[in-house]
Amino acid sequence: MNSYERFFATMQGKTTDCFPVTPYNGNFSIALAGMEISDCYTGGKALAEAQIRAWEKIRQDVVVAQSDQYYIPEAFGLKTRYRKGALPEVLETPVKSLDEVESLKPIDPYRDGRCYVYIEAVGLLSEYFRKEVPVRAPGAGAFVLAAHLLGIDRFLTEIAAAEIEEDAESIERIFALLEITHEAHYRHCEACIKAGAAIVQCADSLASLNIISPKIYGKYAFPYEKRFFDRINVLKKDYDFYTLLHICGNNTLVAKKLAASGCDILEVDYQIDLAYYKKLAGNKVCLMGNLNPAGALFRGTPGEVEAEAIAALEKAGNGGRFFLGSGCEVAVHAPPENVLAMVTAGHSRRPVF
Repeated sequence: MNSYERFFATMQGKTTDCFPVTPYNGNFSIALAGMEISDCYTGGKALAEAQIRAWEKIRQDVVVAQSDQYYIPEAFGLKTRYRKGALPEVLETPVKSLDEVESLKPIDPYRDGRCYVYIEAVGLLSEYFRKEVPVRAPGAGAFVLAAHLLGIDRFLTEIAAAEIEEDAESIERIFALLEITHEAHYRHCEACIKAGAAIVQCADSLASLNIISPKIYGKYAFPYEKRFFDRINVLKKDYDFYTLLHICGNNTLVAKKLAASGCDILEVDYQIDLAYYKKLAGNKVCLMGNLNPAGALFRGTPGEVEAEAIAALEKAGNGGRFFLGSGCEVAVHAPPENVLAMVTAGHSRRPVF
């Protein structure tokens, strides 16, 4: 089986020749390819070339067209500085207060911000790999996008104050902001699907229970995640793709909500118990994870990575519908031999049904 066949068979619960291995390795791949990161987050051709070069060395089962987080916020006026050898630096947010939310307009992902960079990269990668390797597109969720527009600290403070004071007007404006960012997220991912993405995601990192409470998650983040999947899944009648939810941290307290969000793949961080998630959600979604990107992958040896990978497979691999992955982004300077050890560990073992 090639990676494309292995990916789709895993999604469908079918037998595969080995476990698919899917590290979240956008910026790692840019570094491995020896390319300048700022060239890649400002140019779709460079980003696609970097991912192809890196794949030729690692041979993972999904190629990730990903780098920075500001390509959609820039469409709303987020001001950034591009720096050689580094990710963009935020200079000024486009929204200074909730009073300004009404001034925000819907975006065109083909013209506004840098969405086009990632749409182009997805298209080029899909054309290059065709039915050999699936392409994963980036896509930040409504909650984290809203935070980028207002500023993370201010956004979280506004939510906390509105809840404590039971300020209905402020709560209404927060929801208005989330409506705008939800629409931007959807439009970007729709464009990526049309460009050939096999995976589109809701990466809602700030919706982590390491940062917010289950109550805040259930009120302000989950409804927009579910609506995104409900909307985007309609496109499956015309396109072959699956959806993924990624939220950093230990979100065990809302695991049932995550599994009920409508996503096809739940990418879980290293902080959670894979065995518990497999028991709770294994029949509802495919799981992806969950090697610690700051642990053995970054600081350990290939042998230690292999041991961690085997442990993950033993916890969640039985019955298939599992992707061996990293809990979050692979560190840019992780040793290539460690990432290769992860791939080798998955490819040398077969799911037991």
